[in-house]
Amino acid sequence: MPKTPDLIYMPHVIRWIKSKLRFKYLKKIWDPEFSEGAFIYGSTRAVCRITEIISNGNTEELEGLMTDSAKIKLQDDINYRLTPTQRKLIVLRPEDIKILVPISVSFNKEGVGKTCKVNLRVLALKWHEVGNENYKLVLVALQTEFLRDYAKTAPREWNISGFSILECAMLSEANRTET
Repeated sequence: MPKTPDLIYMPHVIRWIKSKLRFKYLKKIWDPEFSEGAFIYGSTRAVCRITEIISNGNTEELEGLMTDSAKIKLQDDINYRLTPTQRKLIVLRPEDIKILVPISVSFNKEGVGKTCKVNLRVLALKWHEVGNENYKLVLVALQTEFLRDYAKTAPREWNISGFSILECAMLSEANRTET
């Protein structure tokens, strides 16, 4: 199988700095146990799990992983927006993800409620075998939103509150002899 191309990401500097500062604020003020690295690692695993569920069609497995509104939107996308080929192609492994970058971190404090939302952009590239040792490069672009409720009675976990499939397409072809 050919090597997937590398992607170069040039962050929007102000957005990147804001995200870094807000992660530091989250750790210092709201959640001393928060780790950006652990959050990115967990987000990567969660994104891969959701794409696996999309691919296998077992949407009941979304229970507990996503908010109700996110599940409803994703089920609509699965049923009405994605083709059967796209549903087959969308499944990702962590090594397929080339870029996973926070694009915003926001805090909401109303009364006794405290929530934090983190929006991530995900770009993945992988090869899909199309027969006779030929491969097509697949691009998967996603936008995800992770939500954590910091109220004292809330579970201590992040939920997916948004999962948008921006692109899922075959781009080009290569044969097995290319590296």
